[in-house]
Amino acid sequence: MIADWILSALVVAGALVFMRAAMNLERLQVGDALGPQVFPVIVAICMLCSGLLLAWECWQKQKTMRQSDRRGISAPLPTSGMAAASRDEARRPTVVLIAMTAWTALYYVAFEPVGYVLSTLIYMSVLLFYFHRVNPLINLGYAAAFTAVAYILFTKFLEVVLPSGILQF
Repeated sequence: MIADWILSALVVAGALVFMRAAMNLERLQVGDALGPQVFPVIVAICMLCSGLLLAWECWQKQKTMRQSDRRGISAPLPTSGMAAASRDEARRPTVVLIAMTAWTALYYVAFEPVGYVLSTLIYMSVLLFYFHRVNPLINLGYAAAFTAVAYILFTKFLEVVLPSGILQF
């Protein structure tokens, strides 16, 4: 529970620092009146909302726990076998978080040499195969659709040059 509060505070603090950095970007004399600040500010606002939502969720969970304590509701004490299983289950989110962080770091490293399309397709596919265990073809379709829509959005509408990597097109 305390880890969620710490994470919430770190996300909010990071969002505020990111927002400050975005607001300090140099304004262009020619071109868009909003300048290069718009996208980073939107990202900072989304980060801030995520941190605040996590804090609200932690607060709601604490409130529910306090109410159940007042009513005298308590969970049964686990047996030794159940205690070991619950320790393993409590450790599982940490392992998943570390694996996702490593997988994301690998994606960032591969982004330039492998290229946007292939690296994003593989990255999204693996995440979907793990977190959304349905038909693998459906997951592959979702990953391909996301990759295509994001590619079109960035290249055609935002005019961002994405790395082509090993797929030269």
